[in-house]
Amino acid sequence: MMNNKLLKTAAKVAFLGAAFGLAGCASAYIPDTVHNHYKAPASLTKVPGAENVTVTVDVQNHKKRHDEISRSKDMLGIPFAGIYLHIDKAFRKAMDAALEKRGFNIGSHGANVQVVVQHFYMPMDMSTAAVSFNGRLVMQVSIPSADYSQSVTIDKQKLESSSSWGQLATLSPGRSYAANAFVSAAINQVVNNPEFIAALLKAGHAGVVVPRLSAAE
Repeated sequence: MMNNKLLKTAAKVAFLGAAFGLAGCASAYIPDTVHNHYKAPASLTKVPGAENVTVTVDVQNHKKRHDEISRSKDMLGIPFAGIYLHIDKAFRKAMDAALEKRGFNIGSHGANVQVVVQHFYMPMDMSTAAVSFNGRLVMQVSIPSADYSQSVTIDKQKLESSSSWGQLATLSPGRSYAANAFVSAAINQVVNNPEFIAALLKAGHAGVVVPRLSAAE
């Protein structure tokens, strides 16, 4: 009787392992669209005077691959189906959330923040131990009315699969986690920049004292 139970248990384990393996392999051939899950960190605090400023964010996608941010691979490491992110929607939603956390009002008029995503790609690297994404994101942020510009680069940020991802890294949840880590790092870098905040307050005529600005190259 004990041997039968052990055999049944082993069979179940083998079946589940095969199922997950097939799912990971099959996912390499199916295009996948990941979505924005940006959540502003607790470290972002409200800016005095921001409540008097309404902001509208405009995002332009200048990527050569447009919405493709990676390609999935089969078990042999051969790239197949594309992994996509709606760049315009994802970056605008994340920037809106971050600026709201800083105390600004988001609307269809007011101080204009222009975001141009120039490059965002995160190749998938597979090994027997882990799956990782090691990519690069470059975007330009400007506030035309305040004569301000800033270049943001998130380079070679390696993200490895782990139990915190909830599922296999080769499936959509792991890809979404990696994509959002890149987007969050870029957005947080912008809204934590004192010169960007000062320029935004100036553009919104909030009546605050604005320090001398120096546009980033």
